Formats: sequence, C-alpha cells, structure tokens
Amino acid sequence: MKHVLTTTACAALLFGSLTACGSSDSKSTLPAYTGGASPSATTSRPATTAPTATATGPVALVPHATYTYGGLKVVVNLPANISAEARSSTMTLSEFFQARGRSTAENKLDPSVAEVASPEVVQYVQRNVVPGSVEAIGSVTYTISKVEMTTSRAAVATGCVDQSKLAQVRKDGSRFADANTVKNHKLKMTVDIFRGMTGPKVTRLTFVTGTC
Repeated sequence: MKHVLTTTACAALLFGSLTACGSSDSKSTLPAYTGGASPSATTSRPATTAPTATATGPVALVPHATYTYGGLKVVVNLPANISAEARSSTMTLSEFFQARGRSTAENKLDPSVAEVASPEVVQYVQRNVVPGSVEAIGSVTYTISKVEMTTSRAAVATGCVDQSKLAQVRKDGSRFADANTVKNHKLKMTVDIFRGMTGPKVTRLTFVTGTC
C-alpha cells in the first residue's frame, strides 16, 4: 500500500493515520514518525547525544547519529557515500528527522520544522499528534540507503523508518502504544528535497507499508 504527501496533493499524512481528499475509500492507517530542523544552540531544545549542534551551524554529516529528546531517542543512519552535490539536501533531511523527533517527543509541533519543510509537510507533522498523549518515549530509527540528485536543485532519498519501540505517555504517567503504530511500525519511505529561494526543504514524503 502506497501513501504520498506532496506540496500539491490535498492529503495529510500521519504516521498515526492517513486522511486524504476524495472518495470514501481514501482513508487508511499508518504508524507515525519524527524528524528535525536546523539546530541552534538554545536552552529550549533538548541536547543531542551525538553529534552536538553549535551556534555556528548544523552538525557535520555522519553515517550514524543518535539524538535524545527527553525520553525519546531519534536514530539517523545515513549512507557513507553521499556525493558532494547531495550533501546539502542530506543535511536538510537529517535536520528534518531531528525536528520531527522533537515534535514527537513533546507530542506537538516544534517550530523548527518549518525551517526545513514545505507548508504541507509542516501540516503533516502538526496533525501527527496522538490523542491522549503528552509525550513520546522509546526510539524512532530512520535509515537512509541512498540520496541522489535528480536535477541541480532536487534530490530524492530512499530508506526506511522503524518506530516499533515508540510508546506514548498519558498525563497520569501511564504508557500506551498507538494502535496504528503497532499495526504498521516499519515503513519504506521516499523523501523529495528541493532547493528553493530559502534553501533546501523537504517537499514530498512517500510511505509504503511492508518489510524494509
């Protein structure tokens, strides 16, 4: 089953659910994910375990990094052979995963998402709030297998997201797993990144259910 969120489509994709415009059979369910925007040195954001962001700019690209936001760990695995042309897009993608992670950890939209994503993708993150939860704990893992340039300004990344170890916390402290996350805890994903006037941004997300 394939689900797409683009800057032109009238769909709002949630890892928790998918609600699309159109016919009555256009509703489906999926699990939910998280990601990041351009990091900066502020006291309002949780510290990362590795690598560490500084006030001078984003951290360097590394094949494996773990970011900790409260009780949630966001693991970002990147390919080792990223071309020089695709590095800027890959950095934006990593920052999106981090911002999405902060949003997931607090179960609300982190303002930094808008720095690295189109308005439609921002809406997807904002709507991906689990009812009854005040925060998320556990881990979410993003593994990117390939990032390639399709034009001088556009890149496509392919990989997988694993949220099988993601749990929600209620206000009273009790924990639960979102039913849609449990049902589809691993997804194949394709991410489009386009460099516009304000720099590279995530503009399209495509998720396919199944083993990855």
